[in-house]
Amino acid sequence: MAIVAVIVLAIVVLGGSSSSKSPKSTPVSTAVNTVKKSSSAHAKKSTQSSTSTATPPANAAETTVAVLNGTETTGLAHRVSTALQRRGYSQANALNGRPSGAGQETVVEYASGHQAEAEGVARSLSVKQVQPLDAATAGLAGSAQVVVIVGANTTVP
Repeated sequence: MAIVAVIVLAIVVLGGSSSSKSPKSTPVSTAVNTVKKSSSAHAKKSTQSSTSTATPPANAAETTVAVLNGTETTGLAHRVSTALQRRGYSQANALNGRPSGAGQETVVEYASGHQAEAEGVARSLSVKQVQPLDAATAGLAGSAQVVVIVGANTTVP
């Protein structure tokens, strides 16, 4: 559509004469080529930006987080869930139960399809280990999308 407008404008400006003299350079073709190049570059940029869509950040307030204490330290899961709530994870709750094999390292686990949310929780707690939710932990976590198993290495921020 823009090309047609440029052509019409060029014809109007140049007068569209039918003289037998041919000019050395054709402003119309130059204008059309410029528009084509510009349109082509714009199309490439549009295509590139639409094909490289990034995953939107997870909404902390909508993420259900269960916090389990993997240590013998009383109240540690409650302190971590309170810290998460202060960071916007309003659905972070400390639950009773200790997963088997828990202990030293804090781990963030996630239910299928919730890896982005788990990575957000892990970043907020400075936890490096993020992994899929195992069956034993899932039994303790209920319907939580993300589970934090607090280890002995945790310092409550």
